[in-house]
Amino acid sequence: MVDRRVEVVARLKALEDAAAPLVTFLQNANAVQELRADKQYNLQMLNDRYQIGPDQIEALYQYAKFQFECGNYSGAADYLYQYRALCTNSERSLSALWGKLAAEILMQNWDIALEELNCLKEIIDSKSFSSPLNQVQSRIWLMHWSLFIFFNHDNGRTQIIDLFNQDKEEVDELCRTLEEKEDSSCTASDQFSCITI
Repeated sequence: MVDRRVEVVARLKALEDAAAPLVTFLQNANAVQELRADKQYNLQMLNDRYQIGPDQIEALYQYAKFQFECGNYSGAADYLYQYRALCTNSERSLSALWGKLAAEILMQNWDIALEELNCLKEIIDSKSFSSPLNQVQSRIWLMHWSLFIFFNHDNGRTQIIDLFNQDKEEVDELCRTLEEKEDSSCTASDQFSCITI
């Protein structure tokens, strides 16, 4: 157990050091005001004025993820929010949004979690996926996570009905896919593989 603790503390220190230039920048309110909506401008400005590049931005994501894994959901949510403002990789930005949603749920910040859920829904609805099954899977995960919010949010009952009625076709498609796999005598692990493609 002591060895594991040493390993975790060493990883935390390495991630802190790697993300330190960007974290320091983000803690400076005057410097943050220099950021604009244009991510390319921000990347160039950060590189030119503060010597912060893609490696430090990626380090912020890894640091936020580690904070989440250690139970510091507030820190993780803040860093993931900042990361998304700087990230130009849409897949990684989407992953950060899922992480921020989970952090807000775990902190029971239902209003903010609902905002993140709605943002994810918009992205899932508008994004072109590599296969229709991947989009269905994302919608199913969205519905799963939404339960935590809707069972605790003041307007949850109304919103859960709206969401589930909108996604009824996707649920039906997933059920048909699973039934087809079941009819072809697939094992449970084969069916799981079908869902997680």
